[in-house]
Amino acid sequence: MMIDGNFKITTDQLTLTFTEGQRQDFFIQHTPHRVEIIYPPQTDFEHLQPWLFKVVTEALRKQAKAILPPRIQELASRHGFHYTRLSINSARTRWGSCSSKGHINLSLYLMILPLRLSDYVLLHELCHTQEMNHGPRFWTLMDRVTQQQSGTLRNELRHYPSPFR
Repeated sequence: MMIDGNFKITTDQLTLTFTEGQRQDFFIQHTPHRVEIIYPPQTDFEHLQPWLFKVVTEALRKQAKAILPPRIQELASRHGFHYTRLSINSARTRWGSCSSKGHINLSLYLMILPLRLSDYVLLHELCHTQEMNHGPRFWTLMDRVTQQQSGTLRNELRHYPSPFR
């Protein structure tokens, strides 16, 4: 994956774009659900890849911290779940986790998913506040909160192409 002037992330939750500007330095504009990274003319993207990856990651982190906490709270309230703590991290190998104490960890990379898949992950972790394993009771609970779509959503998430994973 090359991050350059054509790099873009467009989901239900977020639009992240690169735009050529007139300034001689980078400038980032954050608004809810939107990030615009303005780059100088003649930018050598190839030599800036590690730095650009960090810039995009931090932009995703900022958006995740603004968007995911109210979203998981809304889903928890709607379905009667309770968790004790929420953290946003930069995990690339798992979308989320839940400890036996009800501490939920979510990857900032959830921001690149369509809302239905992000919600699936949030609901998955919320279900772990009641069922800590993936046994039949867990999947019955997942089916209840996803209107019998947990299998379909799980399969879709497994095959979702991600430039960061």
